[in-house]
Amino acid sequence: MKVLAYNLPAYHQIPENDKWWGEGFTEWDNVRSGKPLFKGHIQPMVPYGEYYYDLSKKEDVVYQAELAKQYGLSGFVYYHYWFNGKLLLERPVEIYRDSKDTDFDYCLCWANEQWAKTWDGKDNQILMPQTFGGREDWENHLQYFLTFFNDKRYIKRGNCPMLFVYSASKIPHFDEMMEYWNSRIKEYGYDSIYLVEFISTVNRDAISEYSQAVTEFEPMYSNRFGITPIQKLYRIICKKLKTTEYLSFDQIWTSLLKRKRIYGNREIIQSAFTQWDNTPRKGKSGLVLKGGSPEKFENYFRRLAHGKRVNASGEYMVINAWNEWGEGPVLEPSEQYGYKYLEGLQRVIMELENDYEK
Repeated sequence: MKVLAYNLPAYHQIPENDKWWGEGFTEWDNVRSGKPLFKGHIQPMVPYGEYYYDLSKKEDVVYQAELAKQYGLSGFVYYHYWFNGKLLLERPVEIYRDSKDTDFDYCLCWANEQWAKTWDGKDNQILMPQTFGGREDWENHLQYFLTFFNDKRYIKRGNCPMLFVYSASKIPHFDEMMEYWNSRIKEYGYDSIYLVEFISTVNRDAISEYSQAVTEFEPMYSNRFGITPIQKLYRIICKKLKTTEYLSFDQIWTSLLKRKRIYGNREIIQSAFTQWDNTPRKGKSGLVLKGGSPEKFENYFRRLAHGKRVNASGEYMVINAWNEWGEGPVLEPSEQYGYKYLEGLQRVIMELENDYEK
């Protein structure tokens, strides 16, 4: 079993964020703004040794990969932002692509959401609208992808580069685009793209005939579909009142572990999460999963990894996330938890390796 983790590349300065949020803004500004909202609420989260890295620096990008590899992870899924040819936050993954210092695999996830001041992709205070082009844009996008696909460290299933897409249902003519990409990519020696569709609150089912796999984006999938009708009503009321929502970490994980949903014959790349607390980004309008800990994460991840879900991938799992400090899911070491999340993950990965060898 190869365990991947989503990697957020937002920890460096870009001109667009300087304009929208102020000179020098990075995601660390959101993280530092976290405030405790109840007794025992751990905010703000602080990276271990107060290492507020800068992902425009090669040494910091490489350090992430080396640390992840040390604790048994097999690769990163880097978020990729493309707006009809316009790139944002592309520098970290390009640095990694162009640096051969670390033998650590990776792939891309096209996070095709518009950018908004609400941080949730809704239609108010739009900063960068998500626009889509036609065939010329498809070709330009493919050529950009190929600079990564041709890296020997890029994750492939057989002879097919793996590509996650956040919300295929929001991309016009998606299957026509995939047909074009799969046709063109054969000219570069590949069989096709191994397409993984996110299943989430905005993409509730697989919609592409070209997707070979899906992954349920956790915990947001379970936060919406794994709760009771009363809890759904509670969440609606909290949103209208713009007050903090609280759900149970244990209940969300229990829902995740019980899931039996299938998506035709598509492979299910099972998804785990470490925590959820997006109040650093959203303040009192955020959502907190109460009751989580590194020890619970290790236990639940172990149960997920050893489960027998129909169509579950026997090769890959994915964790939210390596470094989503502003939303809570973090494997990286912190002042509050030390290396406990990584140490727990490493124990489970070693168990899986031992089981495989037997």
